[in-house]
Amino acid sequence: MTTTEAGNDVPPTAAEMPVVPRAAAEPHPSGLPAAMANARPALRDGVVLGRAHRRGDAVVHHVKDAETGWFYRVGPREHAILSLMDGTRTIAEIGDEYALRFDRRLGPDNWRQLFTMLGKRQLLADGVSRQALDALRLAREADENRNRSVLRRRLPLVRPAAFFGRVAPRIGVVFTPWFVVPALLAVLALEVFVLGNIGQLRADIAAGPGIWVYLAPSIVVTWLLLVLHESAHGLTCTRFGGTAGELGVMWRFPIAAPYCKTDDVVLMPRRHGVATAFAGVFANLVALVPFAVGYWLAEPGGFARGFCAAVLLFGSVSALLNLVPFLQLDGYHMINNALGTLDLRGETYRFWGALLRDRSSVRGYPTRDRWAYGVYGVSSLLFTLAVVGALATLWFRTMRPWFGTTGAIAVLVVEAVAVLALLGWAARRGRAARST
Repeated sequence: MTTTEAGNDVPPTAAEMPVVPRAAAEPHPSGLPAAMANARPALRDGVVLGRAHRRGDAVVHHVKDAETGWFYRVGPREHAILSLMDGTRTIAEIGDEYALRFDRRLGPDNWRQLFTMLGKRQLLADGVSRQALDALRLAREADENRNRSVLRRRLPLVRPAAFFGRVAPRIGVVFTPWFVVPALLAVLALEVFVLGNIGQLRADIAAGPGIWVYLAPSIVVTWLLLVLHESAHGLTCTRFGGTAGELGVMWRFPIAAPYCKTDDVVLMPRRHGVATAFAGVFANLVALVPFAVGYWLAEPGGFARGFCAAVLLFGSVSALLNLVPFLQLDGYHMINNALGTLDLRGETYRFWGALLRDRSSVRGYPTRDRWAYGVYGVSSLLFTLAVVGALATLWFRTMRPWFGTTGAIAVLVVEAVAVLALLGWAARRGRAARST
């Protein structure tokens, strides 16, 4: 089992606690000692099994322990066994079903190894140790701290699970087609208007008191929309049976923005994961509709019209940027959930690295995954080159009047080297922190 974030085995912080004794007894027809074969294991309350995900050329499932906060990863065979541990089946019966499904029978040593592992993680209903649970919880917190770096940090502010749990059932109408379909049509019409009238919106901003007058209130409104955006993620996750663990501020170089922790999406059906990822952008765009109404009603040249134009323009750009699947924002998480992958970008890097080293090394990947990683890798490269080229061109044209052609090129090169050095240093520091 591995964690969703660290990707490393959990340290054995609890004592080994085999649930079944080694003591000999009359052998069961299954080949197991009778005491072992007749035991009826059950997972502890709060242990939740998740759906299948692709990880490279393998399939993994998540197991959430709500008590300690750990998310473990198991393979399809372990998931099949755990899904049968409900206290109604004996080990022998679980073994029979396992043998029918995988054409292999587990022996006493296999079962003891499994139960030892479950005991270390305190996932079984019997023999729970509060001290071991506390140790696992502390290990989880330490693991989260190790995953922080100068480029990526989180500052939790509130734990909104209880509040979202009360609110989500009361707004059930917003999750129905009766609300979603008309809202999507309104949002689509709004974005057609914004994208088709960018020049006019900019003119309305310039015709008013000026961009600097709009800056402070626009920032306030933008942050309020981002809080609504993240709350929509949390409410949708809650609606589909998950828990929103944290609401706070996240630093992801070079941007600071609100975030909502919705790790439970890995346990949900794909469509619910996609909906949870899309909910933020959807709420963002719906919230812009009143500003569109205000824009149409306001007098040209006035503060209200310019302010509404600024919110519509900046709000639309920020919301639509979230849908770009190469930025690890909402669009990335939507496609990750839709494809059933855990880390599409990371797995794409590994796939292309293996492909370029030795083409035969990727033969174990299913055809669908080869297409997914291949297309995403090429598309991501083209997108990155286009963005870097556009930014370099814009920056070069900005600096050339000051430094001349040669000087502007030199500044660009120095800046590029500095940024690459900073990213490399941060990556090395992050790897060193995770290895300690």
